[in-house]
Amino acid sequence: MSIFVRSRNSKPPAMPLEGVLGPNSLLDEAPSLPIEKPDALAIAADGRLLISTGSSVLSLGLWGQEPQRLVSLSRRVTALAASPGGQIAVGVETGEVHVYDRGQDQPAWTLPASSGNGPAAECMFLGEDELAVVRSGYASVQEALARSPWETTQTGTVSGHSRNGTIRVIASGLVCPMGICRDEGGDLIITEMDAASVIDPSGRVRGAGFPAYLRRIRKTQQGYLLACLSRRDPLIEFLRTEQDFIEDMKKTIDPRHWISPRTTPEFSHDLPIELGATRLFGEVKPWAPSFSYGLLITLDKDLMPVGSAQSRANGRRHTISDAILWNGDVIAVSQASSEIVNLGCWT
Repeated sequence: MSIFVRSRNSKPPAMPLEGVLGPNSLLDEAPSLPIEKPDALAIAADGRLLISTGSSVLSLGLWGQEPQRLVSLSRRVTALAASPGGQIAVGVETGEVHVYDRGQDQPAWTLPASSGNGPAAECMFLGEDELAVVRSGYASVQEALARSPWETTQTGTVSGHSRNGTIRVIASGLVCPMGICRDEGGDLIITEMDAASVIDPSGRVRGAGFPAYLRRIRKTQQGYLLACLSRRDPLIEFLRTEQDFIEDMKKTIDPRHWISPRTTPEFSHDLPIELGATRLFGEVKPWAPSFSYGLLITLDKDLMPVGSAQSRANGRRHTISDAILWNGDVIAVSQASSEIVNLGCWT
């Protein structure tokens, strides 16, 4: 169990989008498959790609085939994981996580909701009889993006749930945790969305200063895939120092219109900074200011960036919520465009 407290203002400056993170259009150029309300990915024991879509889970045998419905639920899916033994874990927005045995359409066991910490943002099998569950402390990704940059709460948790009902705290007091995986040595590492860092359960920072709001992290043979909900905007980073402005914004403006990252690239006159996205010759330019962005970062085994795939201000494949290596190809989820994209053997 780990409980630790640290300053929200102590994180290092964000890495610039240059060098190995230089802007590109790889996400917009990749072939895609339309999926309604996609979010999470997993690879089943038989090699099928699992995709969460709204309140359902689809399975895909090969790229280009028609996805088949595997699980249907009554509420939106928020997390997805598969075990080597064939189990599938599905978190839903009410907070429960249902675990299905191979080939069954009814849950074999269910993890209860956690009061006050929101639904599962991510989950991962620690073994066939234990599941790690990440709870960000927010009801949804949209709420986390709107509120987390301006709030000081550190209520995120990672807990281990056994099939027999026992629960253990793996880490608590986290800054909006969003992803989990094992590192090279088999130890757990966790992404913190707004802190833009990767930590271990003790709170030790393993990687920091990423230029984005982090979502899920996945292990590859070369290192890791780091899915990013949006880039870290310089305006937001500057306004963190203006406490009077922040308090006025929180008191007088609906959270939907706070200056914060967004999940869609649509421009609107009633959203902040959009007048800065001036159209030149009738087009939004890729360098225009935008609170949404498409960014997937590849990391080496030391959690250092070695490459990226991007969709810039004039693109539409923003809000990359997950990415995974499947059949040798990198598959990524773009929530903004409701697609999964195939980047090939890009890593």
